Amino acid sequence: MARPLNREIIAALRSRILSGSYDHSEFLPSERSLAEELEVGRGTVRIALRMLQQEGILRMVPRRGVCVVREAKPPRLERILVRCPGMLSRNAYELLGMLSAICVAASERFAEALLSFTPAPPAPQELEERYRKGDIQGMISIEDPDCLAGLKERGVPAVVVNLERPQDQVHCRVDFRGVGRLAGMRLLAAGHRRIGVLSGDLSSFIYREMLAGFRGALAEEEIYPEAGMVIEAPLNRTERAYGSLVDLLRSSERPTAFFATRDHRAEMIWRACRELNLRIPEDLSVIGYDDISWPSAESQGLTTIRQPLDEMGHIALELLDEYFRTGIPPVSRTVSPSLIERSSVAG
Repeated sequence: MARPLNREIIAALRSRILSGSYDHSEFLPSERSLAEELEVGRGTVRIALRMLQQEGILRMVPRRGVCVVREAKPPRLERILVRCPGMLSRNAYELLGMLSAICVAASERFAEALLSFTPAPPAPQELEERYRKGDIQGMISIEDPDCLAGLKERGVPAVVVNLERPQDQVHCRVDFRGVGRLAGMRLLAAGHRRIGVLSGDLSSFIYREMLAGFRGALAEEEIYPEAGMVIEAPLNRTERAYGSLVDLLRSSERPTAFFATRDHRAEMIWRACRELNLRIPEDLSVIGYDDISWPSAESQGLTTIRQPLDEMGHIALELLDEYFRTGIPPVSRTVSPSLIERSSVAG
């Protein structure tokens, strides 16, 4: 497998060749000259030249050296493996949307997306072998960084998209803190000061980030929500959370607005308002996040913050392409959310 230094030398030589520093059919300098120029050992140069021969960029001519292949073309993504978690999970709409975005982005690059739904991820050794044979040029994992363990050390380009917890792997994810901040700013702009939050499990990274961004926006206006204004509604405790929501909306100190950290939680707020004869947005403004997990969100007029699946799909392909071409892990990227105005926020 190519170690990090080898990959850097491969990337440097590839860039020179494809940029026209050497003419087609021109012989490269000797291994010794390249080693001195690049300040590495001859063994490192030899490995790099061998890898570029496998890519079809260089050709060995016996007793003469290594020359540039006529009509050498930049390496590009042709086939990528897309690893998908269980598609019948609670996030089925989101996962299908993310998968569709990746496939569209791949097709725009004339690359084939090979989908993997197996319960267990492929072994790192298998992926390395497929990569070395040219069967795939890399892998994208939706949400699951664990299946990429060991690939970086083996030199296999891999990216996690829609990452929902801190990880070291190359990834693309939403700016979750920005989601909370945007929700808080929109409700503040509408004149609300008593704002509740219907959140997921706050032991989860994404909901802690959203709440931090939301509280940060309110703190700028010197507003500090009481602890009782934040209700956790994890999927295994939805009925208990619903009871707490109804109690809060019945109280004399009820909020005038709510931020639901997922659109399907906004549906709970709609249900509670129907039970209590509260009108949205006249009695309670609501803003959600994702624009995908509640099929009736648009018809019900939910103002929400869209999860940028299409943009993340394209960025994931950009990151993987850069990783494949250079052999160097690119810098991970976060995507800013966007507000979708409908009719559930008064003011």
